Amino acid sequence: MKPEEVNLSVDFLGHKLRNPLALTEGPLTGSADRIRRASEFAIGVMFTKGIRPQPATSPNPFIAKSGKRNLMNADWSDIGFEQWLKDIKELRERDFMLVTSIAKNYVTPEEAADMAEEVAKCGPDAISLVDYDPDDLIRAVKLTRPRVKVPLMVKLCPFMPRLEETLKELVNSGIDAVAAMDSIGPVLVVDVETGLPSMGSGDGSGYLSGDAIRPVMVKYVYDIASYVDLPVVGVGGVSHGEDVVEVTMVGATAVGMVAAPLLRGLEEFDCVEKDLRRYLAAREINDINSIRKLTHQRVAEAEMREDARAVIDQDKCSNCGSCVKVCFMRAPVEMDGVTTIITEKCVGCGLCVSICPQNCIDMV
Repeated sequence: MKPEEVNLSVDFLGHKLRNPLALTEGPLTGSADRIRRASEFAIGVMFTKGIRPQPATSPNPFIAKSGKRNLMNADWSDIGFEQWLKDIKELRERDFMLVTSIAKNYVTPEEAADMAEEVAKCGPDAISLVDYDPDDLIRAVKLTRPRVKVPLMVKLCPFMPRLEETLKELVNSGIDAVAAMDSIGPVLVVDVETGLPSMGSGDGSGYLSGDAIRPVMVKYVYDIASYVDLPVVGVGGVSHGEDVVEVTMVGATAVGMVAAPLLRGLEEFDCVEKDLRRYLAAREINDINSIRKLTHQRVAEAEMREDARAVIDQDKCSNCGSCVKVCFMRAPVEMDGVTTIITEKCVGCGLCVSICPQNCIDMV
């Protein structure tokens, strides 16, 4: 199968997206000009930066790379509500889906509903409410739903308390989709040469996004897709086509990126789209929609085992010694240029399988 034969289009809130990739809330969608620029790349749907009532700035610096693929962020800047109304109107003529995000955590539920009603008049395709307090978020949805005709969704903070109960209340209140998740924090990164934190905020702390939070997001999306039957947007640490596959398998319809394009440019969307096509084509998967919630199916079919043990395929093994170094049970041994595993010592933890550079160890 050729990569160009793979169908990446997905249906999201009544819109057919060219691919599942989303540019979600952040500096890259902080104004009409920035959104127009982003529309030149392989993006299926865009979310505005969280809209606040008043213009705001952030203490410098407020964005920094942390590690290889992580991002520290303390950006609370915004052009303000009145300017956003003008900018959204400027975007009426567009060929992409636009979701406007109301930064609910900066206003009361009543104010959020008022803002959403005004924003809806400017022509977005959907509205998203963001809040860290589940009760306030539910109330905001209840107040907003009867006042707007466009689809209404929410973006959840990490580790939302009472997740299943909150989601079901949100569904009953009228949401049409869910996004998860926001960056994790507050966290602190310190320059060990100077002793200074990386962010310019009051205590130098910020919020973490990028590779480090992806496993947290993947479990979050898995749980959300288990609890409610709604489109889910998975956001957090995606930077490769394989990541998009993973998040789709646990239930996402769209997959957001923020840290990756901030660190490496908006061209990252083009790269990920090509990577995704190649990955699926190589496995004869002709439609990305066919793998959605595959993990749920596999988990339901799987049986828990306690008797699985590691076995080395000698035809593939290069005797690199990696498994010998990491095994805390000292089950792998190398003798006369051959590495084997002492089954009686192996407890089946699986670590050696995950670190083997030759992929020559299986659990049987």
